[in-house]
Amino acid sequence: MRYSRSLSRRTLLRGAGGIAIALPFLDEMRRRSVWAAPAPPPVRAFNVFWGGGARAIHQQAGLVGPLAPLMPLQNKMAFVRGIRGPDGHNAAAGAAFVGTPPVVNLIASGPSIDNEVMRFAYPKGKPPTPIAVQGAGYYFCFLDNPLRWCKSWDAQGQPSAGLVDDPKVLFATFFGKAPGDLTTSILDTVVSQYQFYMSDASNLTMGSRARIADHLEAIRQLENRIAGGSPLGQSGPSKVTACAAPGAPNPNLYVSVHHNGANSGPAVAATDLLTSYKVMADLFAMGVGCDLFRFGYLIMCCGGDGFTLTGPYTVDGQVVDMSAAGNTHAVNHLVGDVAVPGIALTYQGWHTHFFLECCSYMIQQLDKYFDPNGQSILDNSLVMLGTDLQGAATGTSVFYGMSRANGKFKPGMYDVQGVLLDYLSSCKAAMGLGGMPTMTSFIA
Repeated sequence: MRYSRSLSRRTLLRGAGGIAIALPFLDEMRRRSVWAAPAPPPVRAFNVFWGGGARAIHQQAGLVGPLAPLMPLQNKMAFVRGIRGPDGHNAAAGAAFVGTPPVVNLIASGPSIDNEVMRFAYPKGKPPTPIAVQGAGYYFCFLDNPLRWCKSWDAQGQPSAGLVDDPKVLFATFFGKAPGDLTTSILDTVVSQYQFYMSDASNLTMGSRARIADHLEAIRQLENRIAGGSPLGQSGPSKVTACAAPGAPNPNLYVSVHHNGANSGPAVAATDLLTSYKVMADLFAMGVGCDLFRFGYLIMCCGGDGFTLTGPYTVDGQVVDMSAAGNTHAVNHLVGDVAVPGIALTYQGWHTHFFLECCSYMIQQLDKYFDPNGQSILDNSLVMLGTDLQGAATGTSVFYGMSRANGKFKPGMYDVQGVLLDYLSSCKAAMGLGGMPTMTSFIA
């Protein structure tokens, strides 16, 4: 008689040199009984941030123009306009996902919403995962000021996690060895275990075996993408099966270099930065899909960041030369706090489009991994999209968004009146953290 196999969610393929590869969710990892329904999905929360904001004039037009990259998420997320945030880059960036500006330099005023969700959901204050909180992304200025780029804060206002800005380092964090450090793939060190799980002796279903094979192939392709491959430009919103790998990016992956203070960053080709960010996003999503971590943040550009994008890029169906847009920070201030249609506003829209292309891609990757309840990780998790300002230095009408969080929020576009703390407090109340929401239109 053949018996079905039961696997722990923590099952790893282990290889030489400390390599450990987590498996995707398999049918054999479900907790079953004849009386019980499938286990509820684990509680997760992620903050996705871009610096520089979106002008109110762009927000009011909806998910078109500079906000067009968010269109694939229109049925997945609630987008909120009209939030009043703090003025000034430092105060606004420090308040993102926290609600109030910092009162002490370099220290947030309290925990970010993801950290509060984590401490509420898990009795020990942290989830039972190898990594508690994972940060990643790209920025250039203000290395000496984490308020600008850290987007996960603990109860003492300290960073919950540092920021990894190199796909090789993130790969090594997850799998134990970075591509390029070995003459062979890390997968070659787990061949015997792979062969066992592919055999009848494992008692795994054919569907689970196929998912393992697809997952390891995705890892191999990510190795190739990091080590070198063919160029990748902007991508569409097409959905792929869980653990399938996307196309290969530029062979020379770009990595941002940080410096202290506000001096402008370098010029960088838009395609290089975009493709490198997407590799980072794919790795981040794979880490979530393999349950290596359940909380974290990813950023594209910190608060008040300044650098210059160059080369071709497609904005709302039109190919433009990003060099014409100039420095991201300088153009943002050139528009002024009262935005009127004009060249500067158009260029600022190009930057917004680019940053949201990155953020949207990251969020969409979480829609490709699924939980036991049949919903994607994006649908089940609290994924918040946020920024620092609306304009050059003003926090009027800051733009935010959040996923459905397992049915707690309603997709759509919502106009609200109130401050950032009111908005985040309302989201916390919807998540079951206590309190009464003052903004209710987006709560299911």
